[in-house]
Amino acid sequence: MRQNPRSGNNKSSFHLSVTLPKLNSILFAALLLSCSFIKAQQQTQFLNQEYSSYYDQALNDPNASIHTGFKPLVQFQAPLEYYDPDMPYDSLKRMVMNPVPKEKRSWLYRKIYTENLFIIYDTAKKFRCTIDPLFNFQVSDDRGDSTRKMSQNTRGFLLQGSIGNKFSFSSSFYETQATFPYYVDNFIQTASVIPGQGRAKLLNSQTGSSFYSNGYDFDIAESYMSFTPSSHFNFQLGQGKNFIGDGYRSLLLSDNSFDYPYFKMTSTFGRFQYTNMYSLFVNYSDNAVSTGNAEGLLQRKAASFQYLSWNITNRLEWGLFQGLIWQASNDITNKQSYNLNYVDPVIGVNALQYGLDNNNNVLLGSTIKYKITRNIMAYGQVVVNDIGPLQNIQDKTGFQAGLKYYNHLGELLIEYNQVRPYTYTNISAAQNYTNYNQALADPLGANFKELIVSMNVHLAKRFALHLQVNYAVIGEDALNANNGSNLLLSDTLLTKSNSAITMEQGIKGLLNYADGHISYLMNPHTNMNIVMGLTYRELTESSISYKSPVTMLFYLGFRTSLGNTYYDF
Repeated sequence: MRQNPRSGNNKSSFHLSVTLPKLNSILFAALLLSCSFIKAQQQTQFLNQEYSSYYDQALNDPNASIHTGFKPLVQFQAPLEYYDPDMPYDSLKRMVMNPVPKEKRSWLYRKIYTENLFIIYDTAKKFRCTIDPLFNFQVSDDRGDSTRKMSQNTRGFLLQGSIGNKFSFSSSFYETQATFPYYVDNFIQTASVIPGQGRAKLLNSQTGSSFYSNGYDFDIAESYMSFTPSSHFNFQLGQGKNFIGDGYRSLLLSDNSFDYPYFKMTSTFGRFQYTNMYSLFVNYSDNAVSTGNAEGLLQRKAASFQYLSWNITNRLEWGLFQGLIWQASNDITNKQSYNLNYVDPVIGVNALQYGLDNNNNVLLGSTIKYKITRNIMAYGQVVVNDIGPLQNIQDKTGFQAGLKYYNHLGELLIEYNQVRPYTYTNISAAQNYTNYNQALADPLGANFKELIVSMNVHLAKRFALHLQVNYAVIGEDALNANNGSNLLLSDTLLTKSNSAITMEQGIKGLLNYADGHISYLMNPHTNMNIVMGLTYRELTESSISYKSPVTMLFYLGFRTSLGNTYYDF
């Protein structure tokens, strides 16, 4: 890009692409140089799994030694030069790099299909900032429930930027009014939170609108600052979500629950990568600390995580995990009691000091990934919350086994998850492995077996097809009973105190879930797409001959999709 002729050699100027359409040639040059911007920035990749399916095969190429276990990935951790040029690193952004002929690219076309809405940059390449709208406008119809009018109206913005090649930042905000199908609404009324999206506030009482009867109002704010002083270190301070593993679910730490504040340090030396993360979670209940206002203070609980990844070979990656939920804040003063061991960065030390059966809830785990061929990858996880005799309350374990198949059309995933009763729970329910009344791992909690098959097919041009089927067997709780699936209860309240603890104990629930949708990608910068699909969901509790209302949901939406929201429970 050329400098402003009025500026000196040591000065830089700023350009705002939306308000200066006459700078088309400069903007086109910026587009052609966008790969260099991507390499210079230290921004994180979006967690959305359909979005990442475009480049997941490249990340897992047998010739590449890239640590993929702790997500979202920071771009410096996966540089472009690692990838085979025949297998594009990011096919979504390659669409931007291969637009239609120049004479057909109007300013409006570029903003809709190939560029950020606002682009602010410094011609000296020391500063770059983009601003984009975020939204989800969706209408849906449940053929199994004619009493509900369902829609979602989400509006927000995404601001991303970098200063030099060592510092980057991002901030986003959403406000939403929405109504949900029966089973999701039932969850919201029980947990008082929107799945993965925070506090639930009744909407009809605020607006008086019959259209939003049984609807909710909620908002989300996410942000981070990322600093990379060298190719070996990255420091990140933010409010958001994280994910450990290479599958659809994670039994160690997933993006299922609401956003939380965190500080993350990542060190990469050759085939080893070590991540420390310190977070602050929330116990959301009716027993919030009173402040004299309408809403009380929420009970806080600190957490620390360590994850060591070792690329033994280019094909084999092995990871070790430790997670610890520290004793929650005092119910009266809402002050967190911190211990110096909270900041201990060495994996395994806290587990050795406190053990697995302690007021501080300690989890240990391991991940493994093997690239069998260029097209096939196997992966798995093990989680250990306590160790004891088989069919004992202390036998708190779980495992995951999965397989991914890639080809030029997309990817196929087959995954099995199993978690024993009472895993993730603690003597004190305040230290359970939860945040905002949701599991920090699999949305099903514990005491379940789950099989997931999903397929992402990249059709001609910008069209994509997503198909997913879930089947799960869950040991549910009866009234006033704790059979080990509810992570909001203490493990001392177990129902079968003098009996063997077995898988699927309690009310046996059979969950069938399927979703299929076709989407048209418009702008890869925010994964802006038009989607149309069908969701089917049915829960049968065979032991009491109960069958929940069948959900048969048709939906049509215009949205930007950056993260994952899980309604497959």
